[in-house]
Amino acid sequence: MKHKIKISISVVFLSLLASCASSLVVQSDSDSQYDLSAYKTYSIVTPSLDDQDEMISINPILIQRIARSLDSVLTQKGLNKSENGDITVRFYIGTKREIERATDLGGYGYYRYGYLDSRDQRFIRSEKDEISIRFHDTKTDDVVWYAFTRFKRASDKYDQAGVDSLIQEVLTNFN
Repeated sequence: MKHKIKISISVVFLSLLASCASSLVVQSDSDSQYDLSAYKTYSIVTPSLDDQDEMISINPILIQRIARSLDSVLTQKGLNKSENGDITVRFYIGTKREIERATDLGGYGYYRYGYLDSRDQRFIRSEKDEISIRFHDTKTDDVVWYAFTRFKRASDKYDQAGVDSLIQEVLTNFN
């Protein structure tokens, strides 16, 4: 009986732990005026890194990796790369810096000389990367499909496999 209870508690604990794992939330939208299956060719326009202060932190190698991943995923979806494609793919990347507040659960209450609050508050800087991918009709330059996501940076380095899996997941709803 005790063994069954331990197994039940373990299953519940693992289920809660799995539900706490963060998953990528992708917001996507498409314009119903355009038939996405009619597009057969594409071209990719990479963001330009101008000599502006806000562009200094963007990794140019990451831009190359994203362009390679887009090529790979769109080819897998049956589209062909062309200089004058039916759709133009533009992507934008950025970093959103946030300050998160964390509080230790210390003790508090009335003591001999008054009220004492021993909880500790810490402020943690976190960076969340953002990517926006937009598919434009080449003839009208209207956006026909759009995706946006934020994700927490695992480390300062992005390898090609990590970028490939990110782009694959972002483009799951395309086409």
